[in-house]
Amino acid sequence: MDVTLADADALLAAAREAAAVLMEGYRRPVEVEHKGPIDLVTRWDRASEDRLRAALARAFPGVTLVAEESSTGAAPDGLALWADPLDGTTNFVHGLPLFAVSIGLAAGPTLLAGAVVAPALGLAWHGARGHGAYRNGIPCQVSATASLDRALLATGFPYDNATNPLDNFAEFAALTRRSRGVRRCGAASLDLCFTADGTFDGYWERSSSPGTRRRRPAGDRSGRLGHGPRRRGDGLPRGMARGEQRAVHDELVAALAAVPRRRVSGGGRRLAGRD
Repeated sequence: MDVTLADADALLAAAREAAAVLMEGYRRPVEVEHKGPIDLVTRWDRASEDRLRAALARAFPGVTLVAEESSTGAAPDGLALWADPLDGTTNFVHGLPLFAVSIGLAAGPTLLAGAVVAPALGLAWHGARGHGAYRNGIPCQVSATASLDRALLATGFPYDNATNPLDNFAEFAALTRRSRGVRRCGAASLDLCFTADGTFDGYWERSSSPGTRRRRPAGDRSGRLGHGPRRRGDGLPRGMARGEQRAVHDELVAALAAVPRRRVSGGGRRLAGRD
């Protein structure tokens, strides 16, 4: 499927509708349910998804929607919409403005267009493959930072980091020492968009799947925008905004590769060592 910025504009309009719903509940008392020990969901997640579903059905009739709170089963192989109606639910619950609505239009594993709206920050990103990406209507430009020691990085941690040996703590410590600093937004869509627009110089997140042991960086060469399909064991959505600066990306890859990996032994104790 050939896409244009009109497709991205339609995604952006839908994301703005859902974001307006979220702002109705922002910084107000919120009833919280738990999908896991620290994996939260609220009625605002669902209300946002309902608005998204209606808006996307109008803009993209007949296209399957894979949404965070309601979709089950295998991911579609063909054209599909992927959405997180509230990325950063924990932040939202605590009144922290780092949350977003994230939507992507994909054909199989290929992200074609995307939109992310962070309403409490007054920020919106959108773009289409081959047509660039934009932050509040201004073209995104990835960072020109030329070395890791001058880079501001971002990362995230798995929901089960209290028990998961692939908790990303060792990587976080190592990269904090090697860079100008490491930030954690608590919403991957924002980490990726801030990398795509040059705010962050690089981003990585370790896979939460013990069977894969993969650490995927997104440096200057591969900032990403929009919610999209994931490959099994992949810690990041596939994305769209790319740059030519390789220096930070390559140093980040090398620094992550040098961090000893952890394995689980016996009764679940964590032992440091290489695979």
